[in-house]
Amino acid sequence: MMKKTAQFLAVLAIGALTAAPAFAANVYETLKGNPQFSTLTKIIEANDLKFRYTEGSITVFAPTDEALAAQPGGIDDLLAGDNPSNKENARALLLYSIVSGRHTPATLEGKVTEATTLQRGKVRIDGTQSPIHYGSEQFGANVSGEAIEASNGVIIPIDALPIPVFDEETPSAMQ
Repeated sequence: MMKKTAQFLAVLAIGALTAAPAFAANVYETLKGNPQFSTLTKIIEANDLKFRYTEGSITVFAPTDEALAAQPGGIDDLLAGDNPSNKENARALLLYSIVSGRHTPATLEGKVTEATTLQRGKVRIDGTQSPIHYGSEQFGANVSGEAIEASNGVIIPIDALPIPVFDEETPSAMQ
């Protein structure tokens, strides 16, 4: 009886191992291991934000190296983690590109989704456009590749660094 129980448990263990997802790396490790995101991972490291990519269930709209190379004005400020002002701005941009939950182009397609970013603001994801558009019309980005699964989320390559746009509100005159 013990031998049969041991065999049964061994079969269960093997079954559990083969059923494990193929993606064991978290979002940060997956980005770091993919050559099209080498510049993005340097920016993440320079601004001490690695932890934001390793926990929680997230979707990262990740600008590729090609997108960052084409960034107007360059990205030197994003890599200058020693300057507090630059670091604050870089962190805001990086956190704007991360939304809570697992989203894929298939789940976003055909509708407009408003999601909360890790920067705590709202972002518009327009899945009625092809390619899917992330952020504002003028300062947003388009999906530029296939989604990449990670253990704690999804990475969606994009063709630009999206920049948040804040609504300008004119304060009413005091009476």
